[in-house]
Amino acid sequence: MVIISYTGLDLYLVGELNSKIHSQVSRVLNVSEEDIVFSSFDSFVYYKGHEQTSINLLIKVEMDESLKKHQDLLADLLIQSSKEYSLHTFVYFDYFKKENTYLSVNEDYPRYLTSQNESEDEEYDQNKEYDESEIYTGNIFQDFENDIISSDLKDELKRE
Repeated sequence: MVIISYTGLDLYLVGELNSKIHSQVSRVLNVSEEDIVFSSFDSFVYYKGHEQTSINLLIKVEMDESLKKHQDLLADLLIQSSKEYSLHTFVYFDYFKKENTYLSVNEDYPRYLTSQNESEDEEYDQNKEYDESEIYTGNIFQDFENDIISSDLKDELKRE
C-alpha cells in the first residue's frame, strides 16, 4: 500500500490531481494502481500566522521500504505535477515494513468506487415540476426532537 497525503491544498484539487497522476505513480513504483491511495484533509499550512494554502504544499508519502529505490523518481513526479496547484512543494517519505501491515477487503463489494461502479443519486432540480407524492412534507427532525425530549424528560425524572 502506498499512501500519498497532501497538506495545504484544497481537498477537491487533490482529487483532480490524483485523477491526472494515479497511473503515473503506479508505473514509477511498479505496483498495481489498487495499491495506491491519495489522502487529503481540509487542511491549512501556516507561517507566522499567515495562511500558506496553495502557496506551500506538503506531500507525505508512506510506503513499503522495498519501494525506496523509486523515491527520487516519485518525488520528481509529485513536485512536477503539483506546480499547477502550488508555488512551493515539500515532499517527504515515511517507510514501513510490509509485514507490519494488514488489509481486509470485503469481497461482496468493489474495492474502490469508480465511474463504472458508482451510482449517482438524483439531485433536486428547482426547474422540474415534482408530484407531491415525490416530496417529503413531514417533519424530518421528528426523531431528533423525540430523542431530545426523551433525554430532557429523563433528566427531569432523575431530579425528582
